[in-house]
Amino acid sequence: MSLTKNAEDDLRDSMSVFYSMLKITGAWPNPTKSSLSSVILKTCIIFTSYFVQLVTLIPSVLYAFAKEKNGRKRIKLLTPQINNLCQLIKYTILFRRMKEFRKMMEEIRNSWLNATEENRRIFRTNAKIGRKAVIGIGVTMFSGGLSYRILTPILRGKLVLPNNTTIKILSCPGYFVFFDEQVTPTYEIIYFLQIFGGFFTYSAQCATMGVYAMLCLHMCSLMRTLTNKMKELSDQSDMSESAVQAKIADIVEHRIMIKRFSTNIDQIIPSMCFFEMIDDTLIVCSLGYCIIMEWEDSNVINIAMYFMIQTSCTLSNFAMCYIGQLLIDESDTVRRTCATLNWYRFPMNKARYLVLVIIISNYRIKITAAKVVEVSLATFTDIMKTSMGYLNVLRTTL
Repeated sequence: MSLTKNAEDDLRDSMSVFYSMLKITGAWPNPTKSSLSSVILKTCIIFTSYFVQLVTLIPSVLYAFAKEKNGRKRIKLLTPQINNLCQLIKYTILFRRMKEFRKMMEEIRNSWLNATEENRRIFRTNAKIGRKAVIGIGVTMFSGGLSYRILTPILRGKLVLPNNTTIKILSCPGYFVFFDEQVTPTYEIIYFLQIFGGFFTYSAQCATMGVYAMLCLHMCSLMRTLTNKMKELSDQSDMSESAVQAKIADIVEHRIMIKRFSTNIDQIIPSMCFFEMIDDTLIVCSLGYCIIMEWEDSNVINIAMYFMIQTSCTLSNFAMCYIGQLLIDESDTVRRTCATLNWYRFPMNKARYLVLVIIISNYRIKITAAKVVEVSLATFTDIMKTSMGYLNVLRTTL
């Protein structure tokens, strides 16, 4: 009983940050048998999240293409909306795959409850990596993004146009076809809706990154425990048929569980990684251009806010690629361990049962963005190089 309670406590502590972000955005899967009140509350959160994000995204895009004629200003207007759109798509992907996500959460819980103390230590170590990554992304993104949405209208105040018309600034200017956003209280309502839209956008980014980190790092933990099981089999002193058979059966069952978990991950993560890569590439490029423009205007406050958002996007990109690299490294470790097993010490009729495990382990487990680009540290450098290349194109053409 105490071991189960300790496992539950460890699981709760390891997932506290992920749980908070997913709960805020309504993306935490409800139990199969949920009360009516919890279903209604989750539906209201999801509706509010979509509404406040779309009420910022659609008018801002319309304004950028229908009203703004200056290319430099258009880039500046579209930068936050690129992030908004990509996070909204990732958020939607997670909901469309909620059944698979719920199944994987149950598998993670069962793995924690059935794990030995040594294996739980591996789970805790990897979960800590994901928790630190999500906290770092959240702190920088919320600090920079919300500061921009809150402070920009306050610091810039009112703007007097050449025709002697006074307008109030919004952090995300929009083209509102059916009403005038400058009148009170419409302006104040839109101002606060844009702040809440930013809050849900950044929460969705942290939530989806948390899902990615949680699932991939749990896969790393499962593969590390598989490596340890194979080393124990290879080094154990008791080579009787019953002892070897019990160990091999345990290894095969564990390998099947890894394969099943990997298949479920492939239904959620690749699409999310693809849009995160697009987002990071375009945002790093466009924010770099915005920083250059603000530098020319000597706007220190905007430079600081843009730089903080730039840091968050770079950190998000690095965390995604670093976790993908950890998964590749663990897969390579499993492959090397299989190749160096002391199989000749086993009874011959039992050793042949390991052949299938060895063959399967030769296939590297990795995350790919839309099953096209491998998520690894090498990809991180490619993304940064591409962003800098696009930045140079913007500087020379606009």
